[in-house]
Amino acid sequence: MGQPLEEWALAGGAMGPPAPVGLPLGSFPHSSLPIDPTPHVPWGEVANPALTSLSILLPALNEEDGIAAVLKRIPRQTLQEKGIAYSVHLLDGRSTDRTRAVAKRLGAEIFVQSGNGKGSAFREFVPKIRDQYVVLLDSDGTYPPEVIPDIVGKLGAGSPVVIGSRLRGSINDGAMSMANRIGNRMLSWLASFLFATPISDVCSGMWGFVSDRLRTLGLTAVGFELEADLFAECALKGIPITEIPIRYDRRIGECKLHLREGFRIALALLKKRLRSGAAPGTKEPRFSVGRFFAEHTER
Repeated sequence: MGQPLEEWALAGGAMGPPAPVGLPLGSFPHSSLPIDPTPHVPWGEVANPALTSLSILLPALNEEDGIAAVLKRIPRQTLQEKGIAYSVHLLDGRSTDRTRAVAKRLGAEIFVQSGNGKGSAFREFVPKIRDQYVVLLDSDGTYPPEVIPDIVGKLGAGSPVVIGSRLRGSINDGAMSMANRIGNRMLSWLASFLFATPISDVCSGMWGFVSDRLRTLGLTAVGFELEADLFAECALKGIPITEIPIRYDRRIGECKLHLREGFRIALALLKKRLRSGAAPGTKEPRFSVGRFFAEHTER
């Protein structure tokens, strides 16, 4: 622009015909859309406050095979499509195998607990949570990571706690012995009776929480009684629990739960109820033995 018209052909090394004269600038139509005044922001620095934020917690002790399977099955694309910004945290009980190395290679953040036991690891990590929602599931491949988006979708002000119920869903062949099925039903009945709050699978290892409500729980669990402790605290504080049916698969690796753990869970429920003194905060629905068995047997 601004050069004499006869210089149009200089790039070709010889004079040629004069340059074509275009339409005046004023003849081009102007867009009616407003100009975006927002300056350019590099990718990775854009904070979208509309995104739902989620922490996925995976307690583990020597679960190098199970943790690999669980991490690979997390539905990353579905979470992204639903606008859920998530992070995965391995709550490691000082594993002596390759659990931490495998989890780190597959994108998990590593937290090594200072104490011992699943309950201790969870209680130690809760104050570090900054996301809106939390999903907790075991690292042995028994619980389906694919339903994480469904759990998050049900969480909200009116549904602050969601559990995946194995006994309302399906249990694959060999995933749970008959003795364990009976034990789980008995413990769920005991928990429902003690706290006047129906629960079909008190020992489920898959839970979802609204983080603000989770932080209000006065948890005391050290080991595998964590789930019973979560249920008892919710019942005592009148926090409603929503159940969704899930599929339960065979464990990857060596089994760590034994019959004595069932007695410890029952004892933990009794102690929690006796120490609480006050009646449970949940008034509706009231517990009924007949209704409990009608709803939770033959599923």
